[in-house]
Amino acid sequence: MLATFSVAVSRRTLILIAGALALCAIAVTTGLLFVRAYARDYAVAALKTQFASDVSMGSLELSVFPSVRATGTDLTLKFGGRSDLPPLIAIQRFTVSGSFAGLLRYPRHVGRVELTGLQIHVPPPDQRSGAKNPRKIALVVDEVVADGAVLEIMPQDPKKDALKFEMRRLTLTSASTNNPVTFHAELINATPPGLIHSDGKFGPWAAEAPGDTPVSGQYTFRNANLGVFKGIKGTLASDGRYDGQLARIEVQGTTDVPDFALTQVEHPMHLRATFAATVDGTNGDTDLHPVKAVLGKSAFEVSGTVERGAVAHGKEIDLSAKAANASLQDFLRLAVKGDPPPMTGAFSFNSKIKIPPGNTTVIAKLDLDGQFHASGVKFTDAGVQEKIAGLSHRAQGDPKDHDPDVTASLAGKFLLHNATMDLPRLAFELPGAHVDLDGHYGLATGMIDFKGTARLDATVSQMTTGIKSVLLKPVDRLFRHDGAGTLLPIAVSGTRDSPSFRLDIGQLTREK
Repeated sequence: MLATFSVAVSRRTLILIAGALALCAIAVTTGLLFVRAYARDYAVAALKTQFASDVSMGSLELSVFPSVRATGTDLTLKFGGRSDLPPLIAIQRFTVSGSFAGLLRYPRHVGRVELTGLQIHVPPPDQRSGAKNPRKIALVVDEVVADGAVLEIMPQDPKKDALKFEMRRLTLTSASTNNPVTFHAELINATPPGLIHSDGKFGPWAAEAPGDTPVSGQYTFRNANLGVFKGIKGTLASDGRYDGQLARIEVQGTTDVPDFALTQVEHPMHLRATFAATVDGTNGDTDLHPVKAVLGKSAFEVSGTVERGAVAHGKEIDLSAKAANASLQDFLRLAVKGDPPPMTGAFSFNSKIKIPPGNTTVIAKLDLDGQFHASGVKFTDAGVQEKIAGLSHRAQGDPKDHDPDVTASLAGKFLLHNATMDLPRLAFELPGAHVDLDGHYGLATGMIDFKGTARLDATVSQMTTGIKSVLLKPVDRLFRHDGAGTLLPIAVSGTRDSPSFRLDIGQLTREK
């Protein structure tokens, strides 16, 4: 009997316990459903207020033990409710973890947020949300991890490319809705390929006009292979700082290429530069003002605007370059085969630069239009320098002088197109001689084709001695012209390694 009673009591106790547990389970489940619904509504309302956007969310799972954890999918924020613009923010999956104590304190505190598939599309600067001083949610997140995030700043002109940053790694620390966020990012640079490391500050977020959101920091860029651009090679490194707003960022920095070379020439030169630029999110362009570069020991400047996507998508680039007192041998060493460079001297130039699109070498598609001047020019080949000096002495009527220490000057206009340099007004001056030429030079082929005149101070007979001088006196009148002691029509042809100089007697006859 006692055993039967005990069994009955045990059964009733178990039933009561089971019922109580069921009631607790129902209560907890109901509570979790209520909390989840509240959390979802609160999150959507908070994001809508914070970012002045319409918010939609896919699934949301919430757990509260042993810590608070929320996981959701397909979170989308549409700027100002606009469906004609890409989403301001789109997140494939997010995870939020923290504690009850952190969520109950003020400001609310979250330990960690993980974002997968984060994309931010900053709208064009003329687009406003209409939100005036939106209420800020008091929230602090210790760490936000958003590896693989993409930031795009949409240009005002829809025909322009967006300013795009692809971040392989992105970590935000001490993220707050009311203060700037500290970030560390690794950005993938497509062309030239390489990895950029950047640390800085971002925010606070400008809800009415996201492009006005402040950003500042510093970056390093290493081991960028310039060989992706056909016709040149070298390894680039760059360091710099930036400051401004998402729609307009001012950048200052340096670049260094210790082994810059043209692939057809293979003469590595040290190329370095200091630059200031404006990255303009309103049109997607980068304004250079200006780049101060040094090739070898020669300083020059480059300025202009590079349209967004020009390098990556083969758009035309228009720039200008100038140098006041550079070294002729530095530029010749870069551009001409053989060592040492054929000439030395001081060099200045001013040129427009156009790089059209096309899948060919830089030299083949580079267009130049400018002027140059070289002074104190000497030829590094002793034989050539001796001949030039001899020409100068004879042109002055002193054929016995054999001093090779003679300098020349070069000046003229140049036009480069399809790897052919046209020199329509090339002036070559020596003491006693002035040579005017018109022709072209093939950078890739080395072919030379020039015609022109050489004006010499001395007459033909004065350029020699002895019986030759006497015999040549009768022909002096044939070569005198326009006040020159001797005017010689000349032609230069052949190649840069084996030039051929000749008198154009046919032209002389025609002129007479």
